Amino acid sequence: MKPRPNIFALLFCCQFLATFGLMVLVPVMPLYLKKLTTSTNASAVWASIALAAPAIGGLLTAPLIGRLADRWGYRTVLFLALTGFCLSLVLMSTAGSLVLFLFARVLLGLCGISVAIMAYTSHTAGLPGAGLSKGVALGKLQSAMAAACLSGPLLGGLFMDLWGMELLLNLTAAVTCLALVVAATLLREAPGTTDSDHGKPLPKRWYWQRRHLSWLAAGTLAQGGAFALVTCFALYIRELGPKAFPAATTTGVLHALAWASTFLAGSYWGRRNDQGQASDNFILASAGCGAAILALVWVDSLWLVALLRLAQGFFFAALIQSVMYSVSDQVAPSQQGQAIGTAKSALVTGQLIGPLVAAASYSLFQATGAMAVTAGFFLAASLLMTTLRYSIYPEVTQS
Repeated sequence: MKPRPNIFALLFCCQFLATFGLMVLVPVMPLYLKKLTTSTNASAVWASIALAAPAIGGLLTAPLIGRLADRWGYRTVLFLALTGFCLSLVLMSTAGSLVLFLFARVLLGLCGISVAIMAYTSHTAGLPGAGLSKGVALGKLQSAMAAACLSGPLLGGLFMDLWGMELLLNLTAAVTCLALVVAATLLREAPGTTDSDHGKPLPKRWYWQRRHLSWLAAGTLAQGGAFALVTCFALYIRELGPKAFPAATTTGVLHALAWASTFLAGSYWGRRNDQGQASDNFILASAGCGAAILALVWVDSLWLVALLRLAQGFFFAALIQSVMYSVSDQVAPSQQGQAIGTAKSALVTGQLIGPLVAAASYSLFQATGAMAVTAGFFLAASLLMTTLRYSIYPEVTQS
């Protein structure tokens, strides 16, 4: 059965819920864990572990989830991922012990919901009757993630103060269950999963080709830079001095501006990827992110900081989707899951490395030095892809 545009709308909603559930506890995790720990200092330590737990789970299972999606079918694995996601949210809201809460956080990453959604989208987009090209579909997924990154922390803080985080977690689980029911009604198995190469493993040489390694390494650097920025940006705002507004409020507003820019720019970069410009897009956008962050070191006006954050958010919208587009475009349609799962693992690796490097840089060079190191992640990713782009001949895609 040919996919229909409303199916993609459902996938975008599922991606929003997946990212929302991941982000909703980010700003209030130490406060939420006070009820499960014995002291404020302990809650701060365990909060850091809890925030990293989904990334660890995703690092372990992303390639496996992608392989299973190729073998069992994208629809089946998506349903299993949605079910695991709902279960993790309910466990987080009802956990009476720290061990159970951390298990729920690891499960959030283990279920691989983003891999399942992206594999289904990448496989079906661009097929006859799909209604969306692959680049635009991945761009809209990026916009859905940005919308969740924008609204999740805001609603998380609001519910924590007024109605309790448990209510928001359960509401998110309930909406996800509703999405699961709608998906069971609308989704059919992705076209082409009966091909002879369905579920066939990618050749080992695929993983070691220079082109693929360069894209995975560049994605790791870009994601590392993004999460390093989260770690050091609040410290940078605090060091701006008395001219700035209160640090917490200012940081929140500026993060929101950047994510709003990412939300608006997602489809633009997706259309450019459809035109065969993924490498050029990544080079330009990664250099733009690095330049915008590096420029923050020399500005002392809050309005200039806001403009630079808008620019950084605009460029960041191109990065992850370009990695996924290019990596998945080098495999057969029925092997999308494996390629995307591998790329997801690389991104999660950057997600873990970035904050550690930023923290170490701050201890040595203070906030401005940490910001410069963060910019270096993006500039290194751009340089790496520039080297690849102009040192080899263009490759014909297998798909």
